[in-house]
Amino acid sequence: MASNLNLEMISGEIENTLSGSTLTSGDLTKVQQLKQWFNEKRSHMKPWAEFLNMKKLSTPQHVGEATRRIVTNVKVYQANYVFVCLLLAVYCVLTSPLLLFGLAVSIGGCSYIRARGAGQSIQLFGRTFAVGEQYGLVFMISLPLFFLASAGSTVFWIIGASIFVIMVHASLLSIEAADPEMQMDSIQVK
Repeated sequence: MASNLNLEMISGEIENTLSGSTLTSGDLTKVQQLKQWFNEKRSHMKPWAEFLNMKKLSTPQHVGEATRRIVTNVKVYQANYVFVCLLLAVYCVLTSPLLLFGLAVSIGGCSYIRARGAGQSIQLFGRTFAVGEQYGLVFMISLPLFFLASAGSTVFWIIGASIFVIMVHASLLSIEAADPEMQMDSIQVK
């Protein structure tokens, strides 16, 4: 009941905040879905003191115990791990100026097309460009920037670093530190 009231308050805030913007109703629902997902993950986040408690770290005795720890801890600390992945992505973008510039050009170009053009063709250098061609131009400008910034390798680095950090943390954190309900589920699985 309280979560439904919370979601209604959030959706009301989104509608009030974005009512004067240039977003369409389809975009508004996408923004609402993203906000709901983010708020849901944030509400399920465990305290960082519990997540980073060094006293609860220990090496697993065997592979089966490590696997059980990983499964249990990923279920319990899923929201915290999502936040860790987002932090790694932000770190990569902020430490690569060319990638940051490429993202700014791409997002800025698409926002300009959406806000300024509003689905209309524009005239540039004596030629009229339809909306699809405008997005194609943004893509053609952004693609070399992403290539020079090694965006593909950055994405794979983020995925690999996230998996590594999550697996190491989840395997080292003892199950006693996890949620008691999850501990009972893992005992019943044995």
